[in-house]
Amino acid sequence: MSEVETSGPSLRMMFSIMGIVVILCGVTAYWRYTVSETWFAESLPAMSEFGKTVDTEGCVDASVRWHGACDANKPLCDNGVPRAMTHCLMADDRSEVCSEMSHESAKATWVFKRCADRGTPCKGRKRCPCADAYRALDSFCRHGQKGVAL
Repeated sequence: MSEVETSGPSLRMMFSIMGIVVILCGVTAYWRYTVSETWFAESLPAMSEFGKTVDTEGCVDASVRWHGACDANKPLCDNGVPRAMTHCLMADDRSEVCSEMSHESAKATWVFKRCADRGTPCKGRKRCPCADAYRALDSFCRHGQKGVAL
């Protein structure tokens, strides 16, 4: 029988280290989940209340600020702008603004121009809270002020 090299960390120690790492990752993930859930649970009703007092441009401003202050995971914050905008828009009748919209394609570049014109230019085309807010407004108007297609 041949000899086996046994100088090195034991298998028990390696599994113990891996177990500790897995537990730490689980605790961290749960903590991030609870922070994200709390952020959405508290901020979206606040957006609904705020929407009663502002026009649509105020909702865009609020949604951009909401994104900037978002305490949730970044992907949730990026994808949450239409939800925040919807809560703000649904708080009041937006018929006048919707009737003025030309309903250009929501994927067209008009949203980027509108953001640049208002002083909140997009740094990139993939994730831009201002453009997402205007797309949400367009969708809100297209769907008869009943919500936004997410």
